[in-house]
Amino acid sequence: MLENQVTINGINYNLQDIEKDCWLQLLNGSVKSRIPFHTPTVATFGNEGISIRTVVLRKTNVAEKQLIFHTDTRSQKWQEIKNNATVAIHFYDAATRVQIRIDGTATLHHTDAIADEAWNKSNLSCKRTYMTNLAPSSTIEMPASGLTEYFETHDPTAEEAAVARPFFGLVSIQALALDWLWLNNKGHRRAKFFYEKGALKHSSWIAP
Repeated sequence: MLENQVTINGINYNLQDIEKDCWLQLLNGSVKSRIPFHTPTVATFGNEGISIRTVVLRKTNVAEKQLIFHTDTRSQKWQEIKNNATVAIHFYDAATRVQIRIDGTATLHHTDAIADEAWNKSNLSCKRTYMTNLAPSSTIEMPASGLTEYFETHDPTAEEAAVARPFFGLVSIQALALDWLWLNNKGHRRAKFFYEKGALKHSSWIAP
């Protein structure tokens, strides 16, 4: 291995290459539904401590170092982010054995043009998710989706889905730090990158 580089599958990567590849993988994760990076885990802070859950990565803005997912505005995570914008998001690909962790600050979009555009671009099947009668995490007496019996098997029309627009929100995470880890039986490799207003400010190799 060359100095200040790591060799993966016969290809040498320096810190600049690693950072570029991370954001390429995150971009792919936002547009390809069948790869592991499409469904990361997001951690937020609430009254009962840290909460984690899987979300769908909807968009990656490489230039601005932002990650976007959608959520129900009635959910606990929406309220937790509203109270504390500090979040973390975790990605792992078992095939490549690469883990990416991002610490960042979240911004909520609900009634603005950004949320409107995302809602308008969502398909009807996705919009149906927000048509539940109950808020996420509501206590119920028996297993149920929260949807009416009809909408459990049918997509709504655009007019029918419109009633769910108040419950649709978009979360944008501004990356402040990215931690890359490659697991390898000959010795793991790890690097960390720090950002300020979307620009890379510092990077270094760190011990795994």
